[in-house]
Amino acid sequence: MNLDSVSRIASSAVVDTGRLLRSLSDSERGVANTEVGGREVKLHADKRAHEFLSGLLSSSGIPVISEEDKLSHSCRLDEVWVIDPLDGSYNFTRKLGHSMVSCAYVTDGIPRLGALFDVVSETLFLGGPDFPSRRDGELIRCSPLTDLSAAVLCTGFPARFRFDSRGAADGYFTFMSSFAKVRMTGSAAHSLCLLAQGSAECYAERSIMFWDVAAGLAVAQGAGAKLVQPQTYGFEPLSVVLTNAHLAERVSELMEESRAFHHQ
Repeated sequence: MNLDSVSRIASSAVVDTGRLLRSLSDSERGVANTEVGGREVKLHADKRAHEFLSGLLSSSGIPVISEEDKLSHSCRLDEVWVIDPLDGSYNFTRKLGHSMVSCAYVTDGIPRLGALFDVVSETLFLGGPDFPSRRDGELIRCSPLTDLSAAVLCTGFPARFRFDSRGAADGYFTFMSSFAKVRMTGSAAHSLCLLAQGSAECYAERSIMFWDVAAGLAVAQGAGAKLVQPQTYGFEPLSVVLTNAHLAERVSELMEESRAFHHQ
C-alpha cells in the first residue's frame, strides 16, 4: 500500500478513536485490572479503544498488532499495523497529562509511517522516514541544538524497568545527568512527538515495548531524528534512543560511557 493511502487511513482512524476516548465517562476511564506486578494499569478505555481502532483499520486488509491483543503478538512484521490504542493510560485515568492514540504502518520490521492523536490537545501528528512529519498539517522539524549540556531529554520508567538492578539504575542516572533538563510525560508516544517538533533533543527509554514507540519512531524520523538504538524490533522489551541529528554521535558515546543500556 502506498504511503498516501496509509496516511489517510491511519490519520482518520486515530482521530476518530481519540474522539471516542474523549467522550467516555469517568467510570469508563477507570482501572479494569493491572499487570507486570501491579505496575501497569489496564483501563476499560484501553479495551474500548482497541476494539474501535482495530475495527477501523480492518477494512485495509492489513493485519493489526495491538498491545491489547496478545494473540496478535505472534504476527510477522512483514506488513502490519502496530497500534497502542491508548498510550499514557495512567495519565488518562488520573487526568495527569497527555495520552495518545498511536498507529504505525510497519513493513519488513520497520515503522514506515506513524499517526498519533493527542487525546488532551486534539493534535494530530503524522509522518515517517519517507513522509515529512506534520503536526495538524504543518511541517515540523527536530531541534538544531548542538550542545548536549543544554539539551532536553524525554524519558520514563516503564512498567518493565528493573529498579532492583543497581547497575542498571546507576548507569541510567549517569546518562540522564549529562542533559540540562529531564522530562517525563507519562507517554512514550507523546515524548517522541516532543522530539519531532523540536521541544526536546533526545528520547531514551529502557524496557519499552515496540507498540509504545512504533508510530512515534516514524514521526520523529520524519522530522529529522536519528535512531541511535535499536536497529531491529520485536516483541521483547527494547532500549530505544533517538536524538536530533547533531547529538547522535555524542549520545552514542555517552551511552557507552555510562553503560546505561547494557542492562535490560
